[in-house]
Amino acid sequence: MITSRVLPGARVETLIDGKFSLATDQPAPIGADTAPSPFDVFLAGIAACTAYYAQRYCRKWNLPDAGIEVDLEPSFDAKHMLTDVRMKLRVPATFPAEHLGGLLKNAGNCLVKKTLDTPPAVSLDLAVG
Repeated sequence: MITSRVLPGARVETLIDGKFSLATDQPAPIGADTAPSPFDVFLAGIAACTAYYAQRYCRKWNLPDAGIEVDLEPSFDAKHMLTDVRMKLRVPATFPAEHLGGLLKNAGNCLVKKTLDTPPAVSLDLAVG
C-alpha cells in the first residue's frame, strides 16, 4: 500500500509498503523546493524503469551495462499538461552493435511505459474519520 500524508508547506511524505519513505515538495514560490515534485517523481519512474529493463537485457546476455543511460525530455502544452515524453537510450560506442535492437526493444518493455500506453482507470473516493 502507498500512503501519502501532507506536511507543512507544500511538502508530502509518501510511505511505500511500510519499507520506504519518499519526500516531495513543490518548486518555489508554492513550496520550498526541498525535494522533487510529485510530477518529477512520476517522470523519473519512467526513465528509471526503462534503464532497469535495459540493464536486465544486458544481464541476460552477459553484456556490460556500464555507461548506459536514459534521458527523458517531457513536452507540455500551454496549460502545462504533458503532451509528449521523448526518451533516448544512450549506450557507449563499445556496446556490441548486434545487440542494439534487442536492447532497445527490451528497454521499451518497461512496465511503467507500457502502463502509460494503456492507462488504467484511476478513482478517488473520500474517507472521513
